[in-house]
Amino acid sequence: MTSGIRRAICEQLPQLKNIYYALEVPSKVQQNAATRPLLQWILPADVAQHEHELLESVKSQQFDTTFVEEVRVVPRMGREAAKVEFKLQPDAFTAHLLQADTFSPVVSPFHEEHVVVEYSSPNIAKPFHVGHLRSTIIGNVLANLHQHLGYRTTRLNYLGDWGTQFGLLALGVQMGSVSDTQMREAPIETLYNAYVMANKVAAEDPKLAQRARELFTALEADTDLTMSSEWQKYRKYTIDELTGVYDRLGVHFDSYEWESQYSQRDIGDVLAQLRSAGLLQREHDGREIVVVDQRRVPVIKSDGSTLYLARDIAALLERQKRLQFTRMLYVVDNGQTDHFNALFSTATALDESFKDKLQHVKFGRIHGMSTRQGKAIFLRDVLNEARDVMREKRCNSATTKVNSKLNDEHVCDILGVSAVLVNVLKQRRQRDHEFSWQQALQVNGDTGIKLQYTHCRLHNLLESFRHIELAEIKPSWQHLTEEPSDALAVVYELARFDQCVWQAKEQLEAHVLVNYLFGLCNATSRALKRLPVKQEKCPDKQSQRLLLFRAAKRTLQQGMQLLGLKPLNQM
Repeated sequence: MTSGIRRAICEQLPQLKNIYYALEVPSKVQQNAATRPLLQWILPADVAQHEHELLESVKSQQFDTTFVEEVRVVPRMGREAAKVEFKLQPDAFTAHLLQADTFSPVVSPFHEEHVVVEYSSPNIAKPFHVGHLRSTIIGNVLANLHQHLGYRTTRLNYLGDWGTQFGLLALGVQMGSVSDTQMREAPIETLYNAYVMANKVAAEDPKLAQRARELFTALEADTDLTMSSEWQKYRKYTIDELTGVYDRLGVHFDSYEWESQYSQRDIGDVLAQLRSAGLLQREHDGREIVVVDQRRVPVIKSDGSTLYLARDIAALLERQKRLQFTRMLYVVDNGQTDHFNALFSTATALDESFKDKLQHVKFGRIHGMSTRQGKAIFLRDVLNEARDVMREKRCNSATTKVNSKLNDEHVCDILGVSAVLVNVLKQRRQRDHEFSWQQALQVNGDTGIKLQYTHCRLHNLLESFRHIELAEIKPSWQHLTEEPSDALAVVYELARFDQCVWQAKEQLEAHVLVNYLFGLCNATSRALKRLPVKQEKCPDKQSQRLLLFRAAKRTLQQGMQLLGLKPLNQM
């Protein structure tokens, strides 16, 4: 939004890494005609030793006067960090924010960095439940943020389809005589029901439990070609069904990968590496373990079959070789902390290049997310419930207009999904979260419905004035300063977009962006009230206000898309 100005400052300060995004619009800026717009750089703690030299070097620079009117260096004062204030040329500042597609995009300094994000990762035998929702949508936002900032980004979905429980699944499919048609039509539900049935009968009959173990052994050894072929089909049908849910959530993946890719027969080399590095230790009962923080963590069972940690180590080593990543994010709940400590510790002991490359992005649980009938097995049911509630609300609303061109079902689905997503994403990710239908579906509170409503209002306003060629109108700082203060409030909110995207990425926290968008919506709503366009008789004022609201719509749309929302034009 202020890319050209930021770039002009950065070009004079090549020694300062990431200053492009570290430049901030002060939060307590005085929004009046006498105050010049400014960007400030607050010196981070890690440059404290070189603070004097840095400030002197900034003083000696000649900045492009097209953008920068004055540079002011403010030394450290007690606990207040030193900062540099760049007072900006007001019309250049305004033009950058309000003109569309005027300035060339920045070449990202991160285009050579490759970030891999693993998220969602359900098991094919279990329902895609609300616990997977948080991993799915947080991971999607983090991938979107990195991609927006210019990182090379790979999105991985690592599905669980391995382990002894899948012997039970195969048994259940056989016992239930599940047809290919049943499996194709509802794979996740069919597999889940087969698993539940087999688990119950195996608990009562040791022979059936043994049969389940034998089935998995045959699958792992690849000796039953018919079952292997069926397994491939189950996986395909599962992805087909999951894709429907992911599409509704605005989520996509570059690659679907499977735990079975790293089964015992495929990872012999990795186990040999672990043994030769002295990391695997044999226990008296035949198991092999690794020691992590004085914990003895099993990797191989006494019968020689691998455990989840072995497969994760193998997956990590293979991905590094194939993808050459600079950073790997695992978006998985808090409960897996010990597992990832063991994974990262073991991988780094094997290869020091993994140090500082791996991160477990933890999140808390969602409580209370069920349908009004109290059912919460499948996420699909929750999303359908959200759609149905939005349909009821629209039917009961006195302000809902009949529009034959509008696909009501599609609109209600997008509104319902927006409500669910934003209600989850606005929370700090490590906190447990109590889901509330009443809060999620409000129009007036800080909700996904508010974001959609504001976007629709802006779209409808701009559509009413399509006859005005906004591309030919030059934004005017002077005009904005003569308007009520609500105009400058929106301008400064727009200017904060870049820094909020950066902060959300740095903190790996979607709520930073969500809260920014709420602030932008609130500022925009006040401005729509105080700066009417339709009733305004002065053409200049009218066109300048339209420029402001077009920029607000563009920024809101971009922010919503980063969250995985599909911005509506009508609702």
